[in-house]
Amino acid sequence: MTEETLAMMREAEVDVEGALARFCGNSALYEKFLGKFLQDDNFKKIGDAVKAGESQEMLMAAHTLKGVAGNLGFNALMNACAEMVGQLRSNSMEGALATYTVVKEKYEMVCEAINSMEGISG
Repeated sequence: MTEETLAMMREAEVDVEGALARFCGNSALYEKFLGKFLQDDNFKKIGDAVKAGESQEMLMAAHTLKGVAGNLGFNALMNACAEMVGQLRSNSMEGALATYTVVKEKYEMVCEAINSMEGISG
């Protein structure tokens, strides 16, 4: 990872060191999974569920994205997804929709940081 990419990852609140520890220090494997993240469709599923007003679909996709984000060290995205999950579990569609804008912002920051890496492909 270049210094520029590391700076973007930090700006997106990515805990690269913690994630690398979960990957036993294997940076090539971590980078492979970062590429695979770009193909993950759970964010799209959340957006589709938002448009359709499907709270159960939103909950399942947000919960899954929260876990993936946590494993990859995307702390801000994980926390935003956790807030959305909490809102949905409290039957607050209004709260979940308000949280969606934060999830979207954090997701886009992570994707931008990953896309800045050379050789990353899903």
